[in-house]
Amino acid sequence: MYRFFISLIFCLLFVQNTFSSEIEAISNNTKQNIDNLSLQLKYLVQDHQDNKKEINNILNLYYQHHEKIQAFEIVYKNKYIYSSYKNDSTIIINDDSLFFDIKENLETYEKDILDNKNNSLGKLIVYFKKEIDFTPEELAYLKNKKIIRIQNDSDLAPYNFNENAIAKGYSIDYMNLIANKLAIQVDYQNVIWNEAMNMLENNQLDLMVNVLKSKEREDRFLFSDIPYRLSTVAMVSRISEKEYNSFSELDGKTIALVKGYYTYEKVKRDFPKINIYSTNNSLETITAVSLKKADLTYGIRDVLEYNINKNFISNLKITESIENENNFGFYFAYNKENSVLKSIISKAEKLISKNEIEKLNNKWFNKLQSLENNSKNFLFTQEEISYLGKKKNITMCVDPNFLPYEEITEKGNYSGIISDIINQLNKNTNIKFQLNITTSWEESYELVKNKRCDILPFTLQTKSREEYFNFTQPYLNFPIVIATKDSESFINSLKEIQNKKIALIKNFALIEIIKYSYPNIQIIEVRNAKEGLEKASSKDAYAYIDSMPTVAYIKQKYNIQDIKISGKISDEFLVRIAVRNDEMILQNILNKAINSLKEEDKERIVNKWLTLVKEKQFNTKVFIQIVILIIIIFVSIITALIYRSNIKLNALNKELRKLSQTDKLTSLYNRVKLDFILEKEIKFSQRYNSALTLAIVDIDLFKNINDTYGHTIGDIILKEFANILSKNIRETDYVGRWGGEEFLLIFTHTQSQNAQIIAENLRKIIEQYDFSNKIKLTASFGIYECKDQNPTKCLSKADKALYEAKNSSRNCVRVFIDKQN
Repeated sequence: MYRFFISLIFCLLFVQNTFSSEIEAISNNTKQNIDNLSLQLKYLVQDHQDNKKEINNILNLYYQHHEKIQAFEIVYKNKYIYSSYKNDSTIIINDDSLFFDIKENLETYEKDILDNKNNSLGKLIVYFKKEIDFTPEELAYLKNKKIIRIQNDSDLAPYNFNENAIAKGYSIDYMNLIANKLAIQVDYQNVIWNEAMNMLENNQLDLMVNVLKSKEREDRFLFSDIPYRLSTVAMVSRISEKEYNSFSELDGKTIALVKGYYTYEKVKRDFPKINIYSTNNSLETITAVSLKKADLTYGIRDVLEYNINKNFISNLKITESIENENNFGFYFAYNKENSVLKSIISKAEKLISKNEIEKLNNKWFNKLQSLENNSKNFLFTQEEISYLGKKKNITMCVDPNFLPYEEITEKGNYSGIISDIINQLNKNTNIKFQLNITTSWEESYELVKNKRCDILPFTLQTKSREEYFNFTQPYLNFPIVIATKDSESFINSLKEIQNKKIALIKNFALIEIIKYSYPNIQIIEVRNAKEGLEKASSKDAYAYIDSMPTVAYIKQKYNIQDIKISGKISDEFLVRIAVRNDEMILQNILNKAINSLKEEDKERIVNKWLTLVKEKQFNTKVFIQIVILIIIIFVSIITALIYRSNIKLNALNKELRKLSQTDKLTSLYNRVKLDFILEKEIKFSQRYNSALTLAIVDIDLFKNINDTYGHTIGDIILKEFANILSKNIRETDYVGRWGGEEFLLIFTHTQSQNAQIIAENLRKIIEQYDFSNKIKLTASFGIYECKDQNPTKCLSKADKALYEAKNSSRNCVRVFIDKQN
């Protein structure tokens, strides 16, 4: 006890003196400061339960004055006794190890904590932000190049497409991640594919995303070293027709392809006996097959599935291609002279974490959003709470006359659907909103644009508005409908009436949205919804277009009897809050507040303002329309059931293919699948002069495991071993079970010396890993860089290298080199 008090007193004196000197030493070498910190901690960790406050205080000082430090962990007697990490300006403290996704993208520095006799007490682990090591030439490029110009395709969903003049898709989001890490702006230019390639060649674009490699294109452009996304290739044909899997079956057939795309170039070049039906975009290719203008189409499976599902095309089926080139890789393409930008983007890509990639995959390729996207967690950070405290009130400017959404009453009160939503946000989060009274929408718009007001609570996002505002996520979603005289026919699409006069409210966002898709449409501008419906009623306009709530509310309020909803357009009425663009933190706060809204609250608010009009008289025409509608619904249900059956059948076939290609015990690829992959990759490497290296891995003395512990434990060890291999190779590599305790690694785009580095890293991980029953294992690796087109010879030479490894000393890596053995 006496020694404890002496140590504690000494510690407190040491810490107090260090606190005063620590601030002065901030500019010194960070790692030297960390070394000093480990000396301080030796007096605290032995009684860490009683010294938590002192540990927190000393580490908080380091957080404050070393901006790069992101997290700490302290290990004492092989147990984590303390961990903390910085989230914005808040320090989060744990009693155990940090979550993997927090540590994943950080650099580490470790320092032993030693007692006075230099015996190890534990370990201090410090995590730092990763930084990009730019060359002087790259720094100069970024300094002079603040905006990067990139192509935005019109219709390559879900990768790269344009909706309401806004660039969207996986590739767009991926590029935005890179731009954020580089602190640069991106200008997405909506151009057709062939024009974009010419622009890149002429330096009018800086790079292109989602580009597939070909020999012709590599002669024109620089490409990123590895693809940022792989997608399988598929063929689409009608359900009633034969299933196609390869080009050898297609002589004399007609295939629909987008002109200028890689698939178009490939078929035209390699398969002259196949007829090509040329289209402008992916949806047109699918529609051509559906309408029997072509026998099939061929391309990226994700794109084909997205368009089929989005457009409810039910008479088509998707089959996987068994061509050698059964995967497409999306690359960045650069001007031949712009190797500097290629290097910059490549370095920034390395900072993208697996967690960020997983979020993108969940957003664009999973039916359900990730848990984080759907989370209703709206807790504010300390920085956000401080901002709201200083701000006191969020000022809002509104449309004073736009019911049922919003209005300012004669008494100066805010009323309508949006008013009730704002009140609910206040109730949920305690954010204070203050109404600035204006006399027109135009006045409100200008006040927020000029930053004399904070938000417009009811807006639609458009390309032109993005220049002046930031936008929250949408919090209400309504269909946009076409209202006509009740004598008019049902309207399937705006294309049917684009030559007729359409009434729209002046300065309303819908004008920009509709004109973007139909630039030649004839628009009559009206002052409000009432005038728009009256124009349609008097046939001064063929139709009036607005959101469903507006049409229903105005029709009922003013008793406009001879108007009906004759159709809707494909775009949606997504209601967002527009935020002044100089306060990003306010956008984050409002997004969190929107997450607090429950669906039942939104439904209650909307239903309060909308009352459906009930028809009092029997109407023969309406009755006929209802009967027709019922028939349409019945046919749609039957069609949907057939479509679902096909989906289930495809899923079962997919599962069957998986079972035939994977090893039952380890879930890795089996020998049959590995043979197929190896043959394909050898052909690819020969065709494109790309390096390909094999490694055969054998668990040393595995027979002893089965003899000593039994085959059950042996199977568990094999599973754990397989898991180590699959988790520690790159996404572009392959791993499978070759047989027994042997595994095969296929390293694409990799020379033998680089494969040797990867293998050596795997060897060390295996050697240090504690397998089940605390069993320790080692493994031997035989490596060969394929220079031969014969897979059997390549495998034979890798096997000879493995034989040499096992006869040397085991637990080592050996490389077979041609002509030198």
